Amino acid sequence: MCYVIVTGRSLAWLLLSVFAFTLILTGIMTPKWLLGQPVVLNMNNNTSFHVPSVGIYNRCLRTKNDVNNCASFSFYGLATENSVYPKPWKAAMFFLSLCSAVQFSTVLAGVMSCCVQSVFKKSVISLAGAVQALGGLFGVFGLLLYPWGWGADRVKRLCGEYSEPYIPGDCSIGWAFFVTAAGVALVFLASALSKTADKAANSDKVQFRMDEGKQLICIA
Repeated sequence: MCYVIVTGRSLAWLLLSVFAFTLILTGIMTPKWLLGQPVVLNMNNNTSFHVPSVGIYNRCLRTKNDVNNCASFSFYGLATENSVYPKPWKAAMFFLSLCSAVQFSTVLAGVMSCCVQSVFKKSVISLAGAVQALGGLFGVFGLLLYPWGWGADRVKRLCGEYSEPYIPGDCSIGWAFFVTAAGVALVFLASALSKTADKAANSDKVQFRMDEGKQLICIA
């Protein structure tokens, strides 16, 4: 007999996992990891300000025609020349993408856990929580590797000659970096919450409802 089990704690764990995945993916896709100095543009007697920025694989700048140009510089992925796409950023992209993929797989496992509670006699939620912790470590590696590339020529053109690994020079750290860091932190929080979610899904209340023959079990 197939049981559908939804508890308040398991639902909170699943929603937190989805939120963490969304933050990490948003951070990866957004070219706001490093913000350069504001640029003043005068077009037709109109003064405008633009802040050039660079992400983990893309960048944003303003053209002479006062048009925003945001595009990727990783033309060939990880095979792009190191002078264009710094090695540390390639490594950071790899680990953060791996973290995102792991987190997405745990979200799928969380949805599956409503109907399939165990795999090979192991709780789906507890397995997903353990995998989340591993994915969080991948995310930490990615966050630590990104500043290592601040000494690259690409960064020096944006942040000045004083930019070095872990020293952003004239640039400031953008919001995308903090969003990604928050997502990675929530991955570890979700991993910890998975333990209580697993206990709730295997509690006496759930077992009592199963003994009553109920297939849809919802417990706050």
